[in-house]
Amino acid sequence: MLMKRNESPDLILYNGTVHTVNEKDDICQAVAVAGNQIIAVGDDEDICAMAGCHTKKIDLQGKSLIPGINDGHNHIWEAGLMYDGIVVFGISSIEELKVRIAERTASMEKGQWLQGGSYIESQFSENRGPNRYDLDEASPNHPVVIERIFGASSVNSLALEAAGITKDTPDPEKGEIDRDPETGEPTGILRGNAVLLVRNVMPGPFGSDEFGAGKGEPSVELMEKSIALALEEYKKYGITSVTEPGVSATVCKAYHNLRKRDALTCRIALMPNWYGFTLNQDEEVLSKLIDNYHFSSGYGDRWIRYTALKMAIDGGLTSGTALKSWPYKGETELRKLTLRLDLDKLDDYIKTAHDSGWDVGIHVMGDIAIEKAVDAMYKAIKANPRPHKHYIIHAYYPTAETLAKMGEVGIMASVQGSFIYGEADGYDAILTREKQENFLPLKSYQEAGVICALSTDMPCADVNPFWSMYAAVTRKGMRGHCLGEKEKITIPQALRMMTLNGAVQNGEDSYKGSIEPGKVADLAVLNVNLTDLPVEEIKHIQVEKTILDGKIIYER
Repeated sequence: MLMKRNESPDLILYNGTVHTVNEKDDICQAVAVAGNQIIAVGDDEDICAMAGCHTKKIDLQGKSLIPGINDGHNHIWEAGLMYDGIVVFGISSIEELKVRIAERTASMEKGQWLQGGSYIESQFSENRGPNRYDLDEASPNHPVVIERIFGASSVNSLALEAAGITKDTPDPEKGEIDRDPETGEPTGILRGNAVLLVRNVMPGPFGSDEFGAGKGEPSVELMEKSIALALEEYKKYGITSVTEPGVSATVCKAYHNLRKRDALTCRIALMPNWYGFTLNQDEEVLSKLIDNYHFSSGYGDRWIRYTALKMAIDGGLTSGTALKSWPYKGETELRKLTLRLDLDKLDDYIKTAHDSGWDVGIHVMGDIAIEKAVDAMYKAIKANPRPHKHYIIHAYYPTAETLAKMGEVGIMASVQGSFIYGEADGYDAILTREKQENFLPLKSYQEAGVICALSTDMPCADVNPFWSMYAAVTRKGMRGHCLGEKEKITIPQALRMMTLNGAVQNGEDSYKGSIEPGKVADLAVLNVNLTDLPVEEIKHIQVEKTILDGKIIYER
């Protein structure tokens, strides 16, 4: 039995399959908790013998107890907006989407805007995104905006009318209005900066937030409401820690206000928005950000902690905006791209952050984007070899040379099995078989000694961490398409990426991420035993209890 201190526990969970996620991946039977801390881990006999008259005992009935899920890349407040509108994940056809939209708008006042997301064309049996006519049929009396997972939106005719978009409207800079090839009329699908044409006239959050229209932000109060709404859902998935990337001062204030009211039901790591994150950027403001914060990575406590600066280079794979060295399937030339920052300044950006004590997490999809980011980090680390927690985000196509550099200097990767689950069914149309097999190579990352944290990127993919785990283990999309065998990982490996590695990513593994004496009691009880679970059942896993800081915050 491993024990932190000798006292009567407040809570004992016993007769279970306890996945400690410690150095040896030990599995035991029982855990004792006193206050907010794990005090002992061992077999049933030893742990149950510690019980006092006040001790609450929970019989796990052989089911798995895991560390609380740490979602290391998740846009919480934007997810809350989706929950307040319509969540499109898991909807399998445009016909079903029409029904869901009609049901949602039935209780809304005429003219009220409906916003939601996020979709990928391959999730629908029609193998396309919804257009204005689909959305008009579902909602003739409400402007509708449905976000794609990256880089586009589908809107109905009322939304186009409100924005003044007609067949004569020119494409904006860095944007495109999809048009009917015969009539020239807008189809309702807006790409890149064209989405701002609608966002600029929308009331409410998407029409005023910095990420969207670039003209201010929602109020702190609305942010608080949105965050609370999302976290209420996240409890159901055993999520006890989240990293929120690309935050502004307003978002930070909302989190601190919730914490002051003891209303924060999750531990939060915050990544301030830096170069490349937003569609519209003020270079002068961003250049002063580091000095204006008066602190650096690691500032905060066990509830709210500032970790890395959020940056971005390229766009998305399915949106055709990933910076890569090879053409899409069926194409012979590389596509012309508009990048999200100036690559000539990238080395200076990252060196400035590194030398100031800030870590960097940077969005990179294609092999060239990954190479550029890793090279910049590598040079900064070599010139000033301080302890760091730099990492690349998404990171679909690393080269062997890039993997070697990452392993050498400890650059990590924040990866999303959720994108395999949500997007893989459409990859046959855009990727050769070789490129599918090499997509998001989790096994190769591990073999190179690169620490990977498995996250979801909600609302760009669904928040269900077990869909992400399923995809990492099986390499399958939601409709069954498999990307190949060679990059599959095991359930224990995926579990480590979903729990401990998220804490490692943020420098928090000394007090959370595994079930060990002395760590905080952030735990999740599953409805299954992971040790004998068929891999096809992973996507059906449900959480029976979520425990945060020693308190049960959710029971199914």
